[in-house]
Amino acid sequence: SFISQGQVGEEEEEAPKGVMAAFLLLAPLLLLGTAAGQADTEMEECLWLRNVTEGNFSVLITPETYQANKTYLVTINDDRNQSSSSGPLLLQALSPQNSSVGEWRDAGTGSCSSVLTAVLNTTQSSARWTSPNSDLSSVHIRVYLIHPGNLTELKTWMLSRGK
Repeated sequence: SFISQGQVGEEEEEAPKGVMAAFLLLAPLLLLGTAAGQADTEMEECLWLRNVTEGNFSVLITPETYQANKTYLVTINDDRNQSSSSGPLLLQALSPQNSSVGEWRDAGTGSCSSVLTAVLNTTQSSARWTSPNSDLSSVHIRVYLIHPGNLTELKTWMLSRGK
């Protein structure tokens, strides 16, 4: 089939209009996908937080009293044989209203039920947490130790204001 020059020119004009129309139709979907990608997504480790037992490990937080805009060192010690018996540690800081507060350092972070969660791998045993610059009376630090085989241990520590 033979196409004349005039027809080729018309097709070239039609193609950009078609591409533009397709782009205009897809642009809202692309933006929606971008926004959805920025939303809190549950980490895989969060699945193990639904069925927990009391932790058989120790948590040391220094300093021991709560102050606004202060950095704390949270150290976890598990004296049991750790060669292959445990998985990651998850750490959370919650206000008395159960909302996520502060900022974790020295660890990866993610979200579990909209709570900022620090993730320590099996070779890490501490992280730094900086309290918010707000007037809270106390903060609860939760430490989850995840073991293979659906077993998760929890220790909770409360930082309160000094008297």
